Amino acid sequence: MFKIGKILSIILVLGLTAVLTPPTTQAAGKKFITIGTGGIGGGYYPAGGFVCNIINKTREKYGHNIHCSVESTAGSVGNLRSLRAGDIDVGFSQADWQFHAFNGSSKFKKVGPNPKIRFLFSLQIEPMHLVTRKAANIKNFKDLKGKIVNTGNVGSGTEATIYEAISQYNTTAKELFKQDTKLTPREQALSLCDGKIDAFFFPVAIGTASIVEATNSCDAQLADWNDETIYKWVDKIPYLSRMEIPKGSYPGQERTVKSWGMPATVVTTSDLDEKDAYLLTKAVFDEFEKFKKQSALFVGMTREGSAKNGQSAPYHPGALKYYKEVGLVK
Repeated sequence: MFKIGKILSIILVLGLTAVLTPPTTQAAGKKFITIGTGGIGGGYYPAGGFVCNIINKTREKYGHNIHCSVESTAGSVGNLRSLRAGDIDVGFSQADWQFHAFNGSSKFKKVGPNPKIRFLFSLQIEPMHLVTRKAANIKNFKDLKGKIVNTGNVGSGTEATIYEAISQYNTTAKELFKQDTKLTPREQALSLCDGKIDAFFFPVAIGTASIVEATNSCDAQLADWNDETIYKWVDKIPYLSRMEIPKGSYPGQERTVKSWGMPATVVTTSDLDEKDAYLLTKAVFDEFEKFKKQSALFVGMTREGSAKNGQSAPYHPGALKYYKEVGLVK
């Protein structure tokens, strides 16, 4: 059976040090900021812990009194809805769903645009991982027909992105797959290794713990998603790009896998105080190398890229003020 306890221990020790849920009442002078992340076992949850870790450890150095905590959520779409409702202060989102929330398109068409959405910075680039059981004999996306496939938990950015991608083939997940399951990141890897599903999709940074554990503990492997149909769609969307998962990124991966993906972004709303947004951004970027060293997920990040990649809503004035001061944005 697939073991995930070790992953959770690492996440809790490394990512969530000093990142505890704040009290319900605010002490005088303290500013509590809650970051909506994703499911336990995914990349956003520990990444949120790493962001808060840097912010909380630099209060004295930068003269701020921000107390940052993380919240496990359904993911991108859920975070953007919570930002609209005012339930969280900052949220992680795939770049595509930041765009849709701001413009009121796709899943946000019914509720309309959210003109308050503001961009802070981006984190890791997230290739779409198509993770399969070796016995299922899945080499590429087209081999998924008639299989049991997990498309992401309900309300997640993964689910919404996969459904939009599948629609490019003039079909639906219900029509294409034998069963479309709704498992969390933690559950999907366990179910794959137990033979309960044949494959799952996961747009995450290379080296995400649950995929490492699956490829190391059972016969999980990566499949290509690089056909003409998907690349025709990817090439016309500004926040998507063709990507590769290099050979050797995971245990037993003997070839480079071709796919596509987008950056993970950190967003807020115009309701966040300009000074707080400035200090939050400054804490991360002034300590950028220390921030990156917290996780292998961040290895490919640059200050220039994180200030610009995936920006499909306006900058928050506080973040923009910092970027202009240090010359990252003109």
